[in-house]
Amino acid sequence: METLQAIGGWTWYVVWAMLLLFSSLLVYVGLGGNFVLVGMALVHALVTGFDPIGWVLLGVLLGIALFGELVEFILGNFYVLKKGASGWGAFGGFGGGLVGAILGNGMVPVAGAVLGSFVGAFLGCVLGEFYQQRRLDASLRIGTHAFIGKILAIVVKHALGMVMVFLILRATFPAS
Repeated sequence: METLQAIGGWTWYVVWAMLLLFSSLLVYVGLGGNFVLVGMALVHALVTGFDPIGWVLLGVLLGIALFGELVEFILGNFYVLKKGASGWGAFGGFGGGLVGAILGNGMVPVAGAVLGSFVGAFLGCVLGEFYQQRRLDASLRIGTHAFIGKILAIVVKHALGMVMVFLILRATFPAS
């Protein structure tokens, strides 16, 4: 009977790990994957009486998720300034990303928002730079950096999500 219980415990652990890994991928489609991870950890804590996941780990997970949002904002908006964009280019990239996300979501829910934010950031940055410099080559270069900044931001958020998955799995590892 103990063997069956051990197998059952490990089966649920593998299912739990797969759910966590899947949730971490939600950042790529514009959903708050890291906050979903915090929510899953909170539900686990509530169901198990905050053992093994307690308030300290929940606070750390929330801190990592918030840090991911800050990094996304900085990389997505200020990366282009570091690469030589004018204020108009940075503003255009930010505004274009928002408008693109709204329009993209209207065309293809969820995934369209992400693609729209990438394309919108690129186009907004190009238009802002072109307004400032009147040079298409420089505007396209800065627009490309806006696109790269958005991609870098999402990759960093996913990496932080993987740290969160590791912390959750380490805390919930089945006793042998």
